[in-house]
Amino acid sequence: MHLVVLPGDGIGPEISQATRRVLEVVDRSLSLRLTFEEHEIGLSRLAKDGSTFPEAVLERARAADGVILGPVSHSDYPSRERGGVNGSALLRRELDLYANIRPCRSREGLVHYGRTLLDLVIVRENTEGFYADRTCSASAPMGQIGCLHEGRMSGSS
Repeated sequence: MHLVVLPGDGIGPEISQATRRVLEVVDRSLSLRLTFEEHEIGLSRLAKDGSTFPEAVLERARAADGVILGPVSHSDYPSRERGGVNGSALLRRELDLYANIRPCRSREGLVHYGRTLLDLVIVRENTEGFYADRTCSASAPMGQIGCLHEGRMSGSS
C-alpha cells in the first residue's frame, strides 16, 4: 500500500512524523508492505512555488492508496487567487471523500457519564457546506447561509 504524506503547517509535520513512525512499527509487525512518499504543502510550499497545494501534489495523492494529511493553517492562507488553497477541502472534494465517520464507544475501565454506555457512530457529510471548505458566510444574499465554491454561492436558506 502506497501512502502520500502531506505534513502541513504548524504542528502538522510533528504529527505526521509520529503517525508515520506508528505505521512503520505496524508495518514491520504485520508485513503490510507500506511505502511512503512525502510532499510539502502549506505556507512553506506557498513561499517556494506560489501555491499551498500545487496540482502535482494533488495528482500524487490521486495515484496513492491513501493520504496522511497533517494539520494545515488554512485560515492564515491568502486568497485562492494568491495561491492559498485549503488542502483538506481540496482533497475532500477532488477525491470524493464524502463521509467523515466518527465512531464513539465507551471503553471498559474508563469513567463514563450517564446511565448507559455509549456506542454511537456519527456520519458527517464531508463535501458540501461549511465543513467542506470553511469559506462559508452567514452574510450571504437574502439571509442564506452559503459557501463560495469556485466563485459561486451554494447553500440553503
